[in-house]
Amino acid sequence: MTSGFAVAVGAILAIALTAVLYLLSSVLVLLVLALFLGLGLDPVVRRLQGFGLSRAWGVCVVAFLFVVLVAGILIFIVPATVQQIKHLIDAAPETIESFTQTSWFRAVQTTVGGNSDDTANRIWTSIFDLSSFLTVSGGVLKAGLSTLGAISNAVIVIVLTLYFVVSLDSFKQALVSLLPKYKRARFSALTDEVTASVGGVVAGGVTLSTINALVVFAINIVLGSPIAVLMMLVAFFVTLVPLMGSLLFLVIGSMASLVVSPTACLVFAVTYLIYIQIEAYAVTPKIMGRAVAVPGVLVIIGAIAGATLMGLLGALVAIPITASVLIILRKVVIPAQDAKSSPTESPKRRWMVKTYS
Repeated sequence: MTSGFAVAVGAILAIALTAVLYLLSSVLVLLVLALFLGLGLDPVVRRLQGFGLSRAWGVCVVAFLFVVLVAGILIFIVPATVQQIKHLIDAAPETIESFTQTSWFRAVQTTVGGNSDDTANRIWTSIFDLSSFLTVSGGVLKAGLSTLGAISNAVIVIVLTLYFVVSLDSFKQALVSLLPKYKRARFSALTDEVTASVGGVVAGGVTLSTINALVVFAINIVLGSPIAVLMMLVAFFVTLVPLMGSLLFLVIGSMASLVVSPTACLVFAVTYLIYIQIEAYAVTPKIMGRAVAVPGVLVIIGAIAGATLMGLLGALVAIPITASVLIILRKVVIPAQDAKSSPTESPKRRWMVKTYS
């Protein structure tokens, strides 16, 4: 009776804990994201320490540069992005009209039957239909609320990131002090390696996304796109997801280049595809060479699992988590298995053999 009651209580507690974790999932994702961003800034602090600065001054310099970067994005990038979104909306009628008047679109219309003017009229009729208007209005309202939520989450992540950068060493020391003394040296070395490797993965990913965004900006400027800054911002966030991000933005950027012309769309697709190859074989090995090598299959699986659970944030957080698990497997689990040169019997097995022999 007592054991059955204990099992029931344990099951109830497990269900309650799962429910609590589910309710706190968004908060936990923000915490983990801020932690990984802090780990990504830690290599910069260590580099400044190599130049002779103390850790306190290195943290101050990195925190100042981080705040300046965020302020620069808010002052220069965000207003330009809002203006380009407005321009994109205002230019939508003319863009659709010119798109329906292209020779290849007319050829498609002739092949499948229909008229380009009728197509444009149907598009605008569906846009200005009452039900469509209400749907779009509701979507705009939800987008506004989501934007406010994203801003508040961004502020929380920024504050937590700075806090983790300042307190990273004290966190590691407190974690090590919880273990027995004879295990602290090995655990401390493993913790330093995990944090350094994960920091390298995060910093390298941000660096690659920044280069990618600058390349996208340059291509759009050359093509004369009116939404170059917007595409640069989208490219930065989308390409934070390794492997799949660049391929996904290839489609997004090519479709966005239709704002200029179909020829610009083709030019962007070819140019960006060439850059993806250069990035994969020349840029990425140099930037990510010191970080832990995560197999492409695990990157894809981790990104898909993270995106399914938590959206874009989950996909971003999944990659450093995968790298951490790989380091633990390579440094702890595999060496422990290699140390077992011969099969050993458990005490229970030896007792059973002795009893029945």
